[in-house]
Amino acid sequence: MACTTEKTSSFPVQVESRPNVTERYYVEVERCGTAGQYSFKTSVKRKRDNEIIGKTTSTGFIILENLEDNEKPKQNLIKRQIKQALNKAKNFAIGNDLTDLERTVFLNQLGFKNTAREEAINQQRDTTEGTIFANSNPKKKEDDPPAPMTFQDINLNIQGRRFRKKYEDLSYPEGLGSNRQDRIRFEQIYNEGKIIAGTGVSLQGKVFQRNQKRINGSVTLPIVTGIGDKNEVDWQGATLNPLQALGASGALSLFRNAETAESIGEAFSRGGTAINEAAKSLKGTVGRDMQSAINIYLAQKAVGAQGLLSRATGAVLNPNLEMLFSGPSLRNFDFTFKLSPRDGNEAEQVRKIIRFFKQGMSVKTSSSNVFLKAPNIFKIRYQTFNTDGDEILHPSLNIIKECALKSCDVQYTPDGTYMTYDDPFRTMTSYQLTLSFGELDPIYDSDYTELDNDQDQVIGY
Repeated sequence: MACTTEKTSSFPVQVESRPNVTERYYVEVERCGTAGQYSFKTSVKRKRDNEIIGKTTSTGFIILENLEDNEKPKQNLIKRQIKQALNKAKNFAIGNDLTDLERTVFLNQLGFKNTAREEAINQQRDTTEGTIFANSNPKKKEDDPPAPMTFQDINLNIQGRRFRKKYEDLSYPEGLGSNRQDRIRFEQIYNEGKIIAGTGVSLQGKVFQRNQKRINGSVTLPIVTGIGDKNEVDWQGATLNPLQALGASGALSLFRNAETAESIGEAFSRGGTAINEAAKSLKGTVGRDMQSAINIYLAQKAVGAQGLLSRATGAVLNPNLEMLFSGPSLRNFDFTFKLSPRDGNEAEQVRKIIRFFKQGMSVKTSSSNVFLKAPNIFKIRYQTFNTDGDEILHPSLNIIKECALKSCDVQYTPDGTYMTYDDPFRTMTSYQLTLSFGELDPIYDSDYTELDNDQDQVIGY
């Protein structure tokens, strides 16, 4: 497999107490494969020995490993320098001749999620309206042979959506934005439709990719008590009695024989022989009395009677009851905030915060009013600060995937008394805001691995 690598210029980090002694590092991106089937790998290397000391994940995490003792105290500084190098790596030549989907994979490997797809979608939005996008072919001559069928990314989208594109960066209480208190931040994303990935026919990756663009503005609130999550998967009891197992075995044998048989008749003949042999084996195993019971069971199924076998023999076929996995489940998150403004500035922030959620969750209309578009979706993050004062994703709380805001409940008299301030807007002295979110995508094992390469540095989802 042909591979191409590019690396950034090296950057210095002072890793020892002695002055003028530094280590240098660089970021290297490797692209392997052929057009349409590229894979990418990003590594952070020490220049002195070209040893890999780190990597990136699609969620934006930088994982450092194989550090020497004198490097470990400088991990945060090294990570900040790596982030700057990754921004330069976005302009690597190996990322310029890619399709939209390939460039998205390339940027994800650098930790920039969905950037390429958003850029392409915005460009399409500016130039085309009310269209289903697909790659077009140049005009063919009449004597040209027919082009082979190719699978392309198809953008399914209804354009002309009317919606608000910008909010302020809001926070409550006043001063939360300037201190290091742990917090929860809400951002909005609008979803213009989905892209059916042409590579989906290979059954690799997601077939559908959302067309998304972040809306400017956010709401930052203190983390309240009672936060939690509940991860679930759907398991259900299922049965398979011996006769059903016999029929399933015969059907599977028929399908398998069809792969090698020269004709359909030969396949059915082989399947019938297999079923007869299995039936004889079953008859010899269960004995004459049990054979009679099976005959009663078959008669019960034939006439549609209920409990005929149990009524006649006092027995039932062994159902072989077993708990079977039937699919993932989606999580729900509820938050309740008490907002009690203390002055005019906080009153204004509180009114705008409530408006942020109410307007964001409202149904959108198209310019022609023929279609209704889905409400905005929300990104929710618990944030904290590291020892250097940098805001980071909280490593000891759960991560939440993109969510739909299903309900927004505002109580205007949470204290049981109607009371307002004497300001021009007659702001209530207190509001209670209850938000109910539903996650859009289930949680997969690979989601945890992508966070920190199974280093168990964060709790994860």
